[in-house]
Amino acid sequence: MWKIREDEFKVSFMEEHGYKRNRCKKCGAYFWSIGEKDLCGESPCVEYTFLDRPPTKGKYNLHEIRNKFLKFFEKNGHEIINPYPVVARWRDDLLITIASIADFQPYVTSGVSEPPANPLVISQPCLRFEDINKVGITSGRHLTIFEMGGAHAFNDIKKNKILYWKSETIEFHNRFAIEELGIPEEMISFKEHFWVGGGNAGPDVEGIISGLEVSTLVFMMYKILPDGSLKETPIWTVDTGYGMERWTWLSTGYPTAFEAIYEDLYRWILNIGEISIPKRVLKDLTIGISRLKEYRSYDVDKVILNVSQLNDYDFNLLKESFNKFVDFMKILDFSKSILFLIKDGGIPSNVREGYLTRMLLRRVFRIIEKHDLDYNFIEELFKRQFKYWIVDFKELKDIEDNLFDIIEYEYNKYLDVLKKVPNVVKWYIKKLGGINLDSLIEIYDSYGIPPEYVRDEYKRLGGDIKIPENFTELVSKKHLEKGKKVGQVIKSKYPSGFSTKELYHENQYWKNGVAKVSYVGDDYIILDQTIFYPGEGGQECDTGYIISTDGTKYEVDKVFKYGKAIVHHIVNKEIKLKPGEYVRLEINWDRRYSLMRHHTSTHILLSAIRKVLGRHIWQAGTEKTPEYARLDVTHYKLPTMKEISKIEFEANKIISEGRNVYINLMERGMAEKRYGPIIYQGGVVPGKYIRIVEIDGWDVEACGGTHVGNTSEIMYIKIINVEKIHDGVIRFVYVAGEKAIENMWKYYEIAENIKSLLSTSLEDLQENISKILDENLILKKKISRLEDMISYYKAKELFDKRVPIKDLSVIIYNSNNIDELIKLGEEFDKISDSYLYIGYAKSGRGYNVIIRVGDKYIEKGLSAKDLSNSLRSLLKKSGGKGNDKYARIGGVGELYDEVIIKVVDKYVGERK
Repeated sequence: MWKIREDEFKVSFMEEHGYKRNRCKKCGAYFWSIGEKDLCGESPCVEYTFLDRPPTKGKYNLHEIRNKFLKFFEKNGHEIINPYPVVARWRDDLLITIASIADFQPYVTSGVSEPPANPLVISQPCLRFEDINKVGITSGRHLTIFEMGGAHAFNDIKKNKILYWKSETIEFHNRFAIEELGIPEEMISFKEHFWVGGGNAGPDVEGIISGLEVSTLVFMMYKILPDGSLKETPIWTVDTGYGMERWTWLSTGYPTAFEAIYEDLYRWILNIGEISIPKRVLKDLTIGISRLKEYRSYDVDKVILNVSQLNDYDFNLLKESFNKFVDFMKILDFSKSILFLIKDGGIPSNVREGYLTRMLLRRVFRIIEKHDLDYNFIEELFKRQFKYWIVDFKELKDIEDNLFDIIEYEYNKYLDVLKKVPNVVKWYIKKLGGINLDSLIEIYDSYGIPPEYVRDEYKRLGGDIKIPENFTELVSKKHLEKGKKVGQVIKSKYPSGFSTKELYHENQYWKNGVAKVSYVGDDYIILDQTIFYPGEGGQECDTGYIISTDGTKYEVDKVFKYGKAIVHHIVNKEIKLKPGEYVRLEINWDRRYSLMRHHTSTHILLSAIRKVLGRHIWQAGTEKTPEYARLDVTHYKLPTMKEISKIEFEANKIISEGRNVYINLMERGMAEKRYGPIIYQGGVVPGKYIRIVEIDGWDVEACGGTHVGNTSEIMYIKIINVEKIHDGVIRFVYVAGEKAIENMWKYYEIAENIKSLLSTSLEDLQENISKILDENLILKKKISRLEDMISYYKAKELFDKRVPIKDLSVIIYNSNNIDELIKLGEEFDKISDSYLYIGYAKSGRGYNVIIRVGDKYIEKGLSAKDLSNSLRSLLKKSGGKGNDKYARIGGVGELYDEVIIKVVDKYVGERK
């Protein structure tokens, strides 16, 4: 769509080092190399030449490559920045971190905010699912999780602050390759490309060595507009992505990148899987597959056939071994992704990032089941992954206590899901007449049932469905992007161009204020400044009054933002104010103070939950009202009463300590650098400056709400309900301040009343209630037995009074209770197998009818369903349901014994 100019990369570095612009005879792409060359140097145009012959001066593991990369750029003026989470909570357009530059979009790259350092360097764990089905097949070229080494410089074009651009970026790349790793310069080529991602774009070159693309050097200088056109940005960003795993692979020359990445863990899993493909054969497979443009099963099989013939191997044996190798490499890759997702709050669920975690876990479960491994293997796998990666990612320590509980919980849930397969498949067959691709995806998406199980069950029932090779890509695509942020829909009647100063941020304790009217609508007022807080961040808006100079009070029931203006909605009153008039403001202080207490309580409680349940906890939603507050958090199971009690204790301890609550407006980059991405617990916060709310030594978050100045003002927090609202999310409902004390007294009064009713002490209350419940259960059983006896004798009495119609014994009974009719019908079966029973009971304006037939009568051809049809026909009544044994009709008009006798007589006559 977008083309690169012919001289785009005709920069001083290329000219000074003898690089020429060539065009690849195979793929047609333009590339730069030292001297004239026919091929771009990247597979599939050329094959890998680094396997067994690494071009580097030594072999390096991932830890060493990462360190070399970071230290190289540090000594060249870049500041090392800690990696961000793999769940992109600071973004409202991305679900997961797909590249290192995603950490700094859109605010830094658009010039709204300063970066945490400039230039900077980072090694960022990233997740990508577009190539999930290629994992394993390409020997590690494609992964769901990888580290992107990002060296970034943010050049302010308007201010003419240029740190470095194309020539220096390419020079850094070559110096790293040559000086740090010892790679000969003539082995490096740069392939031209145009990069697009995260709403930005720019020309780039891909660094290629020995057939492998190892880096992408992007010169991000455009913003993509809604119509697809490009607009130059005020910040020209050097966005380089060095594939840490690929550089590691390049330096080792191993047949597969997995050996380079996972080392002893790779060898352990090969041993578990009993995979013994010789290295020379695996090397040939890797090279052969690298030549493919597509990775379809048919194409891969052709490579396996060629390699088997080349190495005098049995094709079927090699195919089986390679397929097993691919499966176990997927296990390695997927389990690492799962580890990092859980670390950053991606608790398994059916939504958002939790869906991706669950999808990967179930892929792992399916593979281990396929190869006859059990849960012990899964546990050992994650233990080894945890031990391996915690060396470089110390924050994994935060989930050590919860990780294995989460995995085991999901495994048991997976086993439960598999039990549903027959019923789910039958339901879809009944609903749609069969299983197609759409229903296959829907079943996986809704129930988490792997497609292979659906296919096998469908085959057992006589159907057939082919699972596409890119099935996982199809189901994961729609979960990869968050929905675009949807704001409040405001009618066009509100004018634009007005701005309201936010006095509630200057002093949250102002109960009264003065402002000037900026605009007056039919039922709303816009002021130049206000103490009224608009409803944002889960906190309800303030209410109160706007008072004119003549004392007229205008009641404000809703307040919200519209652009930079704050709109005050007026209740049922003609507004006689004029722009320019001064007014007094008066908020409902008790309401505001309760909201302040509940909002600060939310911050306190969140950190208490993280302390008790684990650092994997992230906020998933909040609501703060004057009456109560709720906090939704990411967690895999309902907390125990002991855990809830501990959370409440920790929260109230912070309140009792009287910790100060500090509020500061900070530049975004500085806040991120000081506190890290944890400040985005409440989600995305726009703008250059963000408001940081810090509870001294306890909690730090970016937040625009109103808060108390000291935790002691909250008085007390009481958790009143904890529930699981869906998989992976737990809801805490709580009250604070006077509301908490009122709640405690309510429970105390209830306890006192029960204590008084039972004439017992508080200490013995629970024991006495348990005794009463036990006694009540015994009485219920006795009553049930008595009711059964009464029903039996009632049925016996009615049976003795049966009416002969033709050759049938017919029982007709009119009752006021439909349940009695049903129970009596069951008793007749105990008395005889030769009867016809018709009971009817008044229900509303009509009657419900029960028909039941003894087994001997059924054998003679009598059918309750047929008889009900005859009755409905006579009474001109549609509907009803039943079978030969039992039938039921509802909503029948006036009904008498004589009508029933007439119907039975006619039915028996017609049957004969």
